[in-house]
Amino acid sequence: MPESLYENLPVPDLSPDGRRQVRMAKWTRYGDAQAAWLAEHDLGAPPEVRTRLHELVAGGAFGYHFEPENVLGSFSRWTTQRHGWTPDPELGILTENVLQGIWLGVEVFTQPGDGVVISTPIYPPFLDISPSTARRQVEWPMYRDDQGWHNDLDGLESLLAGDPGIRLMVICHPHNPTGVVFTEAELARIVALATQHNVKIISDEIHGDLVHPGAKHIPMLAIPGAEACTVTLASGVKTFGFGGIKCAVAQTANENLLENLQSVSAKLLGGGANRMGAEATVAAWDNGQGWLDEMKLILDANRHCLVDRLAAELPRVRVHLPQATFLGWLDFSAYSPDERTDKWLHRHTGIAGQDGENFGAQGTNHVRFTFGVAPELLNQMIDQMVAGLPKL
Repeated sequence: MPESLYENLPVPDLSPDGRRQVRMAKWTRYGDAQAAWLAEHDLGAPPEVRTRLHELVAGGAFGYHFEPENVLGSFSRWTTQRHGWTPDPELGILTENVLQGIWLGVEVFTQPGDGVVISTPIYPPFLDISPSTARRQVEWPMYRDDQGWHNDLDGLESLLAGDPGIRLMVICHPHNPTGVVFTEAELARIVALATQHNVKIISDEIHGDLVHPGAKHIPMLAIPGAEACTVTLASGVKTFGFGGIKCAVAQTANENLLENLQSVSAKLLGGGANRMGAEATVAAWDNGQGWLDEMKLILDANRHCLVDRLAAELPRVRVHLPQATFLGWLDFSAYSPDERTDKWLHRHTGIAGQDGENFGAQGTNHVRFTFGVAPELLNQMIDQMVAGLPKL
């Protein structure tokens, strides 16, 4: 990996100390620990985003912002260019973030007592959906073999056939924490099952622009038949590194679904996308392709570095090469940790990861590890694991 690819990224200071000085939550929560717990990369933001935000601050105009068509049009152009599917800007709305879009979908498409399917292990807020809304949580477990993690489509078919009270599936596509990318055949089957059983789909595609070579992101709404049952959620904040200023899109391909969303959005979207987030998003989607292509080269090299070094130097740590995201799903079961796995890892290595049990029962003895950092820092963290774990 040429060093220039990293050095050209437009971030003044990517070091842990530099991130702590600007009070980044990822680097302040656990003191001096090497931070790998938060799903946020440390590779900066495109210069076009920083320039646009500087212009806004310099102009001193911080009033209300009511131009969602700018963001929705930008999303349509970006998705056409990157993924070969053209959403209709007239059939989307803005939300503060993807999670707000999920809550909106739960409110629109289900009633208390209805079943909501989530695949596990899963991004922890998904596990809060049903308990917080008086819905029934229906878990759809993934399975793992020597090749990695997989979606159990036969299992999903059995769930839907056996529980007529299921009204909604919330899909994380690509998947957090495993990095699995749904294939076109898998998506088509999910849509067919949803149609057969009169179930709606919320597809969280926030990591859709972070798919690595060898895999391809296909938007759920690009699948024939999905327009009748699917809302896709997307955002540029994970990809382009500005999670602290919020903006997301809830996209439909169906006027009836759009009207359903709009019927409750005024009540639930009191904290909608802010102007800084909207402007940063448009700047990124309209001008950030070249920057993203370079950044993804770093992520691709990092994922191979993590998996290859662990296989060679810490073979007791089980990890599969993620197809997407900057997240590694590390299995420390061979070490039989005697406490919560993130605490155990921190105590022995000085690395703060996200404890796997936060992702559901299948996360026992796992840690989610963020590798979206400078290559030299990633190698330093792996060095710390190598030094701290073999003697156990």
